[in-house]
Amino acid sequence: MVFDFHTHFYTSAYLDEIEGGGYQATLVRDADGHRLLKLDGDYSMIAPGHFDADYVIEHMDRHGVDRQLLSFSIPGLHVEDPDAGRRLARTVNEALAETVARHPGRLSALAVLPLQDPAASAAELIRAAESLDLRGGMLFSNINGRSLGAPEFCELYAAASALDLPLFVHPTTPHAHDLYAAYRLTPMAGFPFDTSVAALHLVFSGTMANFPDLKIVLGNLGGTIPFLAGRIDQAYRSYPEAREQLDRPPSEYLKDMYYETAGMPASGALRLAIEFAGIDRVMFGSDYPQQIADVDLGLRTIDELELDEAGRQRIVGGNAAGLLKE
Repeated sequence: MVFDFHTHFYTSAYLDEIEGGGYQATLVRDADGHRLLKLDGDYSMIAPGHFDADYVIEHMDRHGVDRQLLSFSIPGLHVEDPDAGRRLARTVNEALAETVARHPGRLSALAVLPLQDPAASAAELIRAAESLDLRGGMLFSNINGRSLGAPEFCELYAAASALDLPLFVHPTTPHAHDLYAAYRLTPMAGFPFDTSVAALHLVFSGTMANFPDLKIVLGNLGGTIPFLAGRIDQAYRSYPEAREQLDRPPSEYLKDMYYETAGMPASGALRLAIEFAGIDRVMFGSDYPQQIADVDLGLRTIDELELDEAGRQRIVGGNAAGLLKE
């Protein structure tokens, strides 16, 4: 079974609402007529796979994908004012649930949350899981510049832990996004860097220690985390500030997280992530239907590792299915 953990679906309800105007996110058209969902620092080019579930299923069938996890994407709802964020979260999650219900056995979804209001996010995650059968929730690598390790998010983490729901940390534009404005450096480098910093804040803030049952999934193989793990532990031993909230090396908490493969089509990087976190913590993802997505390349990269069949099956589908209870 091939289970694509990292895909994106905005829903027509959201896109139509944003196109009407009055939000921080804007929907515009480029010179070729493509719809672009924009916020300062980056954009997403809207494709049929972002809103047409039948198109998604056809794409899955063409590329040998058995199941797909739908999730929201940048810029998220946290960029809007709190009232709009709360209202849009309910609208989008209900649309996601309806989409999944029309395609049983093929699609699942994560809840989008109004993360500018952490208490409302906890309540929406509970509602989405208990009333809509959504399988977890989305975080972003920073919330309008706020760290995921900030204490105000503890209520959300407590809810996710109590319900045994994974939270997917998706990259977003770094707060200092001017540095990444040229050459599309935001998705190329800014996203993995910001994901790395988000993971470190979750660890060094004591969040992972305080919520040992919290299931965190890092997008894009965790950015630079597998590569930097030795340096991170060395810093923990060297700097008192890095030891204030921890009772064991940070790499041990980082190894408790999950790592999905989207946007990292290099067998060396994938092998490093497996060596760092273990084969049971790595999951296939494609980033479909974003411009950078390539389902076939992602699966070929896994095949290049020449794993035994049991190991390959864990990465391409078994780990995601187990985490999501599918």
